[in-house]
Amino acid sequence: MNFKTLISTAVFALGLGACATAGAPDYTVTFPAGEDFEDTMCYILDYDSGAKIDSVLVTDGVAKLSGSVKDPVLARLIIDGNRGPVFILEKGDIAINEKGDATGTALNERMNSYGEKLASIMAEANSLPEDSSSIARMAELERAYYAVPEQAMNDNPYNPIGLYFFLQQAYEMNLAELDAAVAANPMLAKSKRVAALRTALLAESETSEGKKFKDFAVTYDGKTERLSDYVGKGKYVLVDFWASWCGPCMREIATLKKICEEFGPKGLEILGVAVWDEPANTLKAIEQQQIPWHSIIDAQTIPTDLYGISGIPCIILFGPDGTILSRGLQGQNLVNAVAAAMAAAEPAADSPVQAE
Repeated sequence: MNFKTLISTAVFALGLGACATAGAPDYTVTFPAGEDFEDTMCYILDYDSGAKIDSVLVTDGVAKLSGSVKDPVLARLIIDGNRGPVFILEKGDIAINEKGDATGTALNERMNSYGEKLASIMAEANSLPEDSSSIARMAELERAYYAVPEQAMNDNPYNPIGLYFFLQQAYEMNLAELDAAVAANPMLAKSKRVAALRTALLAESETSEGKKFKDFAVTYDGKTERLSDYVGKGKYVLVDFWASWCGPCMREIATLKKICEEFGPKGLEILGVAVWDEPANTLKAIEQQQIPWHSIIDAQTIPTDLYGISGIPCIILFGPDGTILSRGLQGQNLVNAVAAAMAAAEPAADSPVQAE
């Protein structure tokens, strides 16, 4: 990953979560959700398993949850179906501010200390002039930046902090690297996200470039659609797996519109597949972004499990017979791949034109 890009776009959002158990309450979590979420439901989810831990209605613009927890748990707030801060739920009074920072308990304060180190490094890197005089210092800052997560994992091998930082880099690992990390720290083998990632890496290898598409079916609003309704029908099809809450997905729409405008008249079809999203939010984003191509709604994890997709947007170009031609490209690299495929499909200038 390009360090200069990373430091200019990274957001270090942290929060708290835990497994509620029977007994007297020993934690509180307070979050200023805001008046827009009045009388909506706020949940604490186990970040690793996705299981619901606690819930409460937002009252006077504030979500205040309380319960009991045996061991600290990495968790996430969900507000009215929208993803909120990730944090560590543990015994004590936890306050999460509007930025998503959690304070008031030992592990959250420790988590914040790593965040402060990263923020300090990013701030200095962003302040450097973009010329040759900064090359050496930028290299030092890059090494310092990547050393923080390593330190966090080494310092916290058996608590949610270590798991959190491991997961931040795990999605860039290949299967061999992931297996080596789990072998070095067997506790990671207990993580449902790590297990799911390993399964995804296996699925990804089965749906890589040169492999034929795998079909799936999604039913929404009484209608069932299949990928095979669009792919393998003699056309080049660009399939965008996306979600309304995903910032990179929203930014990539401009690239897809450019591709649609240039190559749509030449026979390319674009298909959206909305995953990990609430249908109402998907439909709202389609209207707001004025997305002109069709989207399969409410696919959730059906295609992402099948194709081993662990991050979105994931954009796959399928050939006329359903062969995967490219996967995971964005921006100009995606434009170039589509252009190359479409150019290869065009008859040579001196080839005889077949009469219809």
